[in-house]
Amino acid sequence: MLNFYLIADEQPFTGSLKQVVYAGGIEEEEFELAQRVGLIETHADYYGKFRWSSKQVSNKLALLINCPFRSDSILNGLLARAEATGVGLMAFGD
Repeated sequence: MLNFYLIADEQPFTGSLKQVVYAGGIEEEEFELAQRVGLIETHADYYGKFRWSSKQVSNKLALLINCPFRSDSILNGLLARAEATGVGLMAFGD
């Protein structure tokens, strides 16, 4: 599972998940599909970690508008939640 956490752009991450809010997670299949359509960067690793700013979240939501799997996408809901609260997302694979 690749777990996503809501985090403000200006908030540094010190390594403790207690300082961020869990948003949800996606399975590897959705991760790979999102990479193929350009929503997730090719250098991102499912078992690694990465972070998107609130601007990147908004840009990714705009890209999802034309994706045929949008309605079935958990990632769509995670991005929408982050945009609605005006924050970015941080991901950790486990």
